[in-house]
Formats: sequence, C-alpha cells, structure tokens
Amino acid sequence: MSGLKIGLALGGGSARGLAHIPMLEVFDELGLKPSVIAGCSIGSLIGSAYASGMSARDIRDHAELLLNNRIDAFRYVFGAKRARLRDLLALRGLASFHVQGEKLVELALPEGVPALIEHTRIPFKVIATDYDAMEERVFVTGPLVRAVGASIAIPGVILGPTIDGHVHVDGGVTNPVPFDHVRHGTDLVVAVDVTGRPRPPVRLHHSNMELAIGSLLIMFHQVAELRRRLTPPDIYVAPPLLAFSGGDFFKLKELFAAAQPAKDQLKRELDSIITKRLTASN
Repeated sequence: MSGLKIGLALGGGSARGLAHIPMLEVFDELGLKPSVIAGCSIGSLIGSAYASGMSARDIRDHAELLLNNRIDAFRYVFGAKRARLRDLLALRGLASFHVQGEKLVELALPEGVPALIEHTRIPFKVIATDYDAMEERVFVTGPLVRAVGASIAIPGVILGPTIDGHVHVDGGVTNPVPFDHVRHGTDLVVAVDVTGRPRPPVRLHHSNMELAIGSLLIMFHQVAELRRRLTPPDIYVAPPLLAFSGGDFFKLKELFAAAQPAKDQLKRELDSIITKRLTASN
C-alpha cells in the first residue's frame, strides 16, 4: 500500500502479550505487512505465527479456540493435540519443577508454522537470553519451536532448552521490547510494549512467586525504558494492561477490549505517517 519498509517489535509480558493480536490486526486492516519482525517471549510466540503468513484474524480465532476456558484448553492440549502430562512438565529434583518451554510452544502454535525460522514468510528474529554467557541471543535461523521455547522461558516457571551447550531464559531479561533489531533497512520502526508492572498482592502480603515475577517485571520495565530513551522507535505503543497479571490467559476478551484504545492509537499514527510520506513524495 505505502511502499514503506516497516520493522515491528513485539515485546514480552506473558498473558498481557495477547494484546499483540489487536495490534497485528491494524496492519491487516491498513493493508500493510512488516518487512521484518522481532519478538521476545510471548511476542516471539505470536510473532512467529504472523511471520509465518497467518492473518491476525486467524491468530485471534486460534487464541479463542485455545483460551476460551480452562476446560476447553485441557481438551485441546490432551485431546486434539494428544499431549501427555509427563512430556509437558519437567522435574529435576524437588526444588526444580518447570513446564517444558519447547513442548508448550509446540502445543500453542497453530498448524502450518514452518519448522525453521528462516522459512517464515516475513523475516523473523527471536530474542532470548543466554544464561551462561550472560548476554542477549538473537535467533534468525534454526528450529523455530526451540528458539521460541528459549524466548518464553520465564526463570523458575518455564524451562528453556539448552542450545549449543548453554542454558537459555526469557528474552525479556536482556531486551523486553526488541525494536533495535528491526531498525536496519527499514523506514519506520513500530514497537509494542506489554511488559506491565507488579500488581497489588492477591492476599494481605505478596507471595514468594508474586515477588519473584514482580521483580522481573520491574527489571523488564527499566531495561525497556532505558533502551527507548537511547534510540526511540518511530511509534511506541503500550496498551493499558495494568489490570491484568501475567497469568490471565483466560481473560482473552477483557484483554482485547482493554487493548482497543492502543489499537486505535496505532492505526491513527500509522495512517498519519503513511499519508504524510505519500503526500511528500507526490
């Protein structure tokens, strides 16, 4: 439509990342396709489906099928997908109980997603953190499920794969909103930030898990804000999702409704920039 080369970055935020889906709908509604996508954590999960050629509407339909309610999700995973509980969970002693990241991604992704990152229709970058090297890791080739499994590996909750002999954890630890990886060769950089922040305690005091996850969110927010100040993207959208926790996967309709103002904002800003640039070129 516009001839603009758009780089799109989809950040991490657990369940809040479902708000990426309405943002992707903006591109479809405007007849746009990003030239490159970078995804971190759940942004890598949703981004991989979109980069593979799925429409945002199809991704929404798949999410609604999977996350309509807990009973339907259970039937889908252990019925239609024929998953076994022992394959999904990892137990490495009494002090180490995790969900297998790769298996979780395999169950969550729809059919038709390519096996290799380099075979996606839109160039795609998966952001993870190399725990042993203490640095960001960017995957642009290799098994897609493995890379996304590393990117979503929330420490203490989801077990990431060992790649090249190194343990990998959530990409948000090093780059929660990876817009710097879609800047090269593009005319316009769009970043969607769903990192969120800690919520008030469910009971009188925060649980250990609430404190651990909340501390990660503080770190994600600080890292994202610092990177934004250093090299700001052209459009930065942060849907108002403070009412939701990282575990609210079954509040899909409420999340989509809360993301609507941000969707409208993104549509206005993209449309305005495209109109201005088309006018300037004529």
